[in-house]
Amino acid sequence: MYTIAEFTSRWQRLHHPSMNVDGDVVFFYEIYVRLHRLAEQYAAGFDEQFILSLLLYTENTIAVGLDGVYEYRYRSVGDVVFRWCESLDMGADATSQVDSLVSEAVSRAGCSALRQWMTECVLSGDFSRISGMMAWFPCEDPVMWHIFPDLRFREVMFRRLTGDWQTARQMLWADLAFNWRDKRGYSLADTLSKQFRYEVSFAEGKEKDRLKEAAESLDAIRSERLDTYTVIGRKDGRTLTLLHRDGREFRDVIFPAPVSENVQSRPLAAQLVTYNDKTYINGSAVWLNKEALPVWNGETNWSDILKKEQDAAKLTFFTTMFGKRLSLYEDLYTVPEDPEEACYADMGIYFDEPNIFDFLGCMKPEN
Repeated sequence: MYTIAEFTSRWQRLHHPSMNVDGDVVFFYEIYVRLHRLAEQYAAGFDEQFILSLLLYTENTIAVGLDGVYEYRYRSVGDVVFRWCESLDMGADATSQVDSLVSEAVSRAGCSALRQWMTECVLSGDFSRISGMMAWFPCEDPVMWHIFPDLRFREVMFRRLTGDWQTARQMLWADLAFNWRDKRGYSLADTLSKQFRYEVSFAEGKEKDRLKEAAESLDAIRSERLDTYTVIGRKDGRTLTLLHRDGREFRDVIFPAPVSENVQSRPLAAQLVTYNDKTYINGSAVWLNKEALPVWNGETNWSDILKKEQDAAKLTFFTTMFGKRLSLYEDLYTVPEDPEEACYADMGIYFDEPNIFDFLGCMKPEN
C-alpha cells in the first residue's frame, strides 16, 4: 500500500501535467486505503494499478460523470464497479461493499480538482489548453476506449499522411476529441456540456456561474475532420486564410507554430476547430504537394474508414452481464427504434434483458 506521499506522486502522474491534484488528493487517498483493504480481504489477487483504475473512475464520476454516461449508453462497458469486482473474483458481499464505498465517495465529495481543471481549460480562451484537456479523455480514459470503433484504420490513414507514428497518434487523439460522435450523435464536447449543466444544479456561487459559462463555450465549438485545404491568404506568421476543397473559406485560421512566407496556394491536410469565435488547426497540419491534392479526397477516405470500422464491429462479439451475446456493431452503432425504449436504454435499462422493472415485479412501461 502506498504512503500518502507515494500516492500523491503517483496520483499526479496519472493526470494531465497541467492539472494540480492537491485540492482533493487527501480525499482520494482515504478512498484508496479503504479500497485497498477490501481488496486485501476479498480479492484473489490485485496490483496497485488496478486499485487506482477504480479510483480514477470514481474521480470521473464525482467531477462530471462522463464515464457514467457511456457506462449506461453502451452495454459493452457494463457496470464498471461490478466488472472490477468480478475481475478480482470478489463475492457478492465484497462487491456490495465496494459499490457502497464508491457511492459514498461520490455523495460526500466536496471540491473536485478534475472539474476545476476542466472548467479552467474551457474558460481560458487558450485553444492549446482546451484541446489538451479534450484529447486527454480519449487518450487516457479506459471507459472511452471501450466505445471507440477499431481505430487501426484511422491510425493507418494518419500514419500515411504524417510519416511517423507519434504525430499520427496526436492527430488521432485530436480527431477523437472533437470529431468523433457517439451512437446518439453527440460529440465529446456536447456530452461534457450536458454534464456541466447537470452539475450546475449542485453548485453554488461562482462555481455555478463558471459551469454555465463553460457549458456555453463547449456548445459553441465547431469542428472539421481531417481534409484538404489551399492557402489563399496570409495575415501574419501564424494566421492564414484557407479554402476547403468544397469551396468553403476559413478566414484567420490560427496555426500552432509559425508558417513560412512562401505558402500562398500551397495545399495542406488539417483538422480545424472553431472555439471562442476563432478557428484553429487541431493537431498538426501536413503540407502536401500539388500532385497529392487531387488524390487525397477526404470524403472518400472517411467513407472508406467508417465502413471498415463498422464491418470490423460486425465481426466482434461480447457477452453482457446477463449473458446476452451481441455484436459490437449493435452496441456502438444502433439504438432502439422505439423512442421510449431508446430513452430507457440510455439509462442502462434494456427491455431484452432483466432490468429494474423485472426486479421490482412491475410491468414494463406501456407505449
